[in-house]
Amino acid sequence: MPTSKIIENYSTNILTLANKLTILRIVFVPVFIILLTYNRLGWALLTFLAAGLTDGLDGIIARRFGQKTSVGAILDPIADKLLMTSSLVVLSMSQMEFSNPIPIWLMLLVIFRDVFILFGSLAFVLANGFRTFPPTIYGKVSTACQLLTVFIVLLFNWLNVVEPALYFMFIVTGLLTVISGVNYLFTSRKFLEG
Repeated sequence: MPTSKIIENYSTNILTLANKLTILRIVFVPVFIILLTYNRLGWALLTFLAAGLTDGLDGIIARRFGQKTSVGAILDPIADKLLMTSSLVVLSMSQMEFSNPIPIWLMLLVIFRDVFILFGSLAFVLANGFRTFPPTIYGKVSTACQLLTVFIVLLFNWLNVVEPALYFMFIVTGLLTVISGVNYLFTSRKFLEG
């Protein structure tokens, strides 16, 4: 097969518009971290919103225009986890002196759950071959709550308003994170038994 044909197939089958948006979301992550680090909270908030917009758009485009690819199925959750993990880590750092930091226990809980799911999925793939795992409703609700929490924390930090009621949101987010992790454990057992 000529090189030009290989490049054309690569461009049309892998570099779809949906996958380009996912790659853009990955590019937003270091930009977001740099903006937070230099206390450019308004720009960091806009970058976070832009990343969220690309997350919604890439899924709609992939479904609507038949652009679902195995590359997209891998890149999309990686982009989500990179953004979420970096947000939680930077927003929980005490040396950043944010008005409303995310508690370290919540950051550790979310990261531990994600690492647990990653290693569980990896073990399953090594034992049974590659397959994608569709997200559960518990995982979707947990992720949505984590994103909302980060957004609201960013917003209040940008406004420089201390909001003690955020702690209630942290507890709800933590509980949903634990519930989704436990649900994953039971779901993966069904996969192994079935």
